[in-house]
Amino acid sequence: MRIGIQDQGFSSDPIYRLADRIIRSWNLPYTSMVLDLGGGAAHFAKTLTNYFEYVHLMDFAPIVRSERIMCSSGNLNDTLPYSDGTFDAVVSLEVIEHLENPRHFVREIERILKVNGRCLITTPNQTSLASKLCLLLRDQFQHFQDSCYPAHITALVPIDLQRITVEAGLTFESVTYTDNGRIPGTEKTWQIFPFLTGKWFSDNLAIVAVKA
Repeated sequence: MRIGIQDQGFSSDPIYRLADRIIRSWNLPYTSMVLDLGGGAAHFAKTLTNYFEYVHLMDFAPIVRSERIMCSSGNLNDTLPYSDGTFDAVVSLEVIEHLENPRHFVREIERILKVNGRCLITTPNQTSLASKLCLLLRDQFQHFQDSCYPAHITALVPIDLQRITVEAGLTFESVTYTDNGRIPGTEKTWQIFPFLTGKWFSDNLAIVAVKA
C-alpha cells in the first residue's frame, strides 16, 4: 500500500446500502453522466448500472471489464482527467481518507460537476462513540490506528467536510450515517439494540453537496 493511493479498494455493505438509498432519492435520469471516483473493483459501479445507462469509473489501476462501465486510470491526488462540467453526479465511497489533500480532491469534484450536479462522499465517522473512546484511550481515531496506516491517512469530522465542500464552491446539503457500527472488542454491532443509531453508533457517514 502506497501512501496517498486508493487502488482497487472496496467498501462494506452498510456503506453501499446508504449510498444506494441516497442516489435513488435523487431521481436522476437514466442517461445521466455519473462518475464513481476511486471506484476500485467496481462493486458499487455495478449497482449504479441499475439506474444509469453508463457509469464512469476512475481508479489508480482499474481492472473492470464491462461494456457499461467506462474506466479511466489516474492518481486521485492529481488533476482529474475530465473536462469542466462533465458529470451530473460524482460518487466517492471511502476514498477521501486515503488522500493527501482532501481540499484539492473536492475542488476537482466541483470542477467536473455540471451546474446542479450532486456529489456523495463517504468516510469513516470520527464522531462515533467507538472512535471517541479510541481517541481518549489510544490517542488515535478508531479507523486511523497503526493497523490502518498507510491506507487511512486523513481523518475528517463532519464540520471539516462541510467546510471543505463550501470552500470548494459547493452547497453543503446533508450528512447521513450508516446506522451500523461495531462494538469495540467484539464482532457485534450496536444495532443489536435497534434504538442505537445515528452519529454515536455508526462507523461511517455520507455527505451530500450540490453545485449551485
